[in-house]
Amino acid sequence: MQGGVEFGPADQPGVSSARKLTVKSPGSQTITQDRTDEMTVSIDRSGFTGPVTIDVRNLPTGVTVATKEMTVPADKSSITVTTKANPDAPPVSDHVVTLTAKSADMPEAVTDFKMTVKPK
Repeated sequence: MQGGVEFGPADQPGVSSARKLTVKSPGSQTITQDRTDEMTVSIDRSGFTGPVTIDVRNLPTGVTVATKEMTVPADKSSITVTTKANPDAPPVSDHVVTLTAKSADMPEAVTDFKMTVKPK
């Protein structure tokens, strides 16, 4: 395209915008061995209202998700996720963790954030 403007479905009269899901990084997180930490995971929905399932992937060794219900209800835009570090979790700085959000018939939304595990 040369020097023009592209139009998507939202720019055309009478055509609804595409459905879209975005997950927002909670920012850098720090957890201490043998402790828990809470983080807020937020999403943006566009063109749909259904529930969204959150998954936390690639946590540092010895760190697990303690939160049992990982679904953002249809009437909410965030959930609090609790992580737990084992007493023997190896200290690490800026480990890249991946957050995913998934809703029925929608492509998965992905973002990364950094997690540090500190010794007691």
